[in-house]
Amino acid sequence: MKIFRFKLRDEILYGALEGKLLRELEGNPLENPRPGKNTYSLAEVKVLPPVLPSKIICLAYNFPSLAAERGVKLPREPIFFFKPPSSMVSHLEPVMLPSGARALVFQGEVGMVVGKRARKISLEEAEKFIFGFTAVNDITAVFSTPTYYQGGKPKAYDTFTPTGPCVLRTQGEVNFKIKTFVNAKIRQAASTSGMRFTPSRVLWYLSRVMTLEPGDLVCLGTPAGAGNLRPGDRVDVQIDGIGTLSNQIIKEEDHEDFS
Repeated sequence: MKIFRFKLRDEILYGALEGKLLRELEGNPLENPRPGKNTYSLAEVKVLPPVLPSKIICLAYNFPSLAAERGVKLPREPIFFFKPPSSMVSHLEPVMLPSGARALVFQGEVGMVVGKRARKISLEEAEKFIFGFTAVNDITAVFSTPTYYQGGKPKAYDTFTPTGPCVLRTQGEVNFKIKTFVNAKIRQAASTSGMRFTPSRVLWYLSRVMTLEPGDLVCLGTPAGAGNLRPGDRVDVQIDGIGTLSNQIIKEEDHEDFS
C-alpha cells in the first residue's frame, strides 16, 4: 500500500493510492488505517512530506561503495547524525541554495519509517517495528569554511530533506533498487541488498541508544556517486516500488513562499 499525506483546501489528510486516485484513510495512518469513502485525484491535492517525524536520523557510510569512493574504512557499527524535521519538503517543492554556500550536494537514499515506539528492542523483533519506506534526498551545503567548524549547519537548512512522494507500507524489510538522476542523467545506482547494515539491524541498534517514536524517519545511507548541484538542476530519486521524488534547485533570493 502506498500512503500519501496531502492537503485538500485547508485540510490535511492521508490517502492510499488506488490506480490514479487517492482513497482517504480514516484512523491513525501509522496504526490501523481504514479505507474511507472519499477519493481524490492527485491533480486536485497538494502532496506533502508523507510523515511528521519527531527526529530524522541519517546513516553515514552504510554503502561500501561510498566508503570505497572516499577512502574510508567501513564502520564496525552504524554511524549516524541528525537533521531537523523542519528541513523536510515534499515531492516537486524547490530546494534552496543558501546565500554563502558554494554548492549543494545530492544524496539519494531510502528512508525507513518507524511504525511503533521502540526502546531497546531485540534484533529478532525489530522487523515488526518497520512501518514502511520512502525516498529521501539528503541535501548538504558546501561552504568555504572547513566542515568541522560548521557542526550540523551544512545539513540543517530548510528544504534540505526532500521526502516522498509516499510511504510504501510493508511487512518488514524489502530489497529496493535506488537510482538518482540529475537533469535526467543517472548519477547513482545501487540496491539496498548491498548495505552494510540492514534496516532491522539499524532500527535495533538505534533503539538501544534512543527511544524511536512512530513516524520517525531513518535515512539508510547513500551509495557512491553523490555530487554537486547548481541552481536550475533537477534531481530525481527513483526507488522501485515507491516511485520518484523530484525537486529543483533554486537560489535563496529566487525563493517564493510555498507553504
